[in-house]
Amino acid sequence: MSYSKLSKVFSFSILLSLCFAFGVMAQQLPTPQQQQVNDEFTDEEYEKFVKINMEMIPLQEQAQQKMMNAINEQGIDVERFQMLAQAQQAGNITDVSDDPEEIAKFNEAGQEVMKVQEETNQEMQKTISENDMEVQKFQEMSIAYNQSPKVKEKVDSMIGDLE
Repeated sequence: MSYSKLSKVFSFSILLSLCFAFGVMAQQLPTPQQQQVNDEFTDEEYEKFVKINMEMIPLQEQAQQKMMNAINEQGIDVERFQMLAQAQQAGNITDVSDDPEEIAKFNEAGQEVMKVQEETNQEMQKTISENDMEVQKFQEMSIAYNQSPKVKEKVDSMIGDLE
């Protein structure tokens, strides 16, 4: 597997890992200005973090394919679905589509996507636990990977060594 594919899948992993806990943690997170990023992890934690992400690659690829299939089965292309989802989040889906049939298809696809995400989140939590890491520590390391050049460099180096 090429480094760019690993990097892309790794980024997807981080997004999914953050999504499954977002609802639980949303009220606990400090504002961005207050949030301190921990970039001090043990070598063992780095090794577990990389191993977990490598094990998640097939889960992520399967989830991504299932979500795309669920969207396509409703007769909507993925790009249009994303556009409708963004409009729905902003509270103005009718600005993007006034077609009740399209909105119904979007809602059906959205329900299926949510089911896939829920299943994937459970599998990811299981993978994290099976590798003797707490979900909270994994999330902390994921955030650090995205925000700390020190952590990103260390993790990327470890992934590069696996190739």
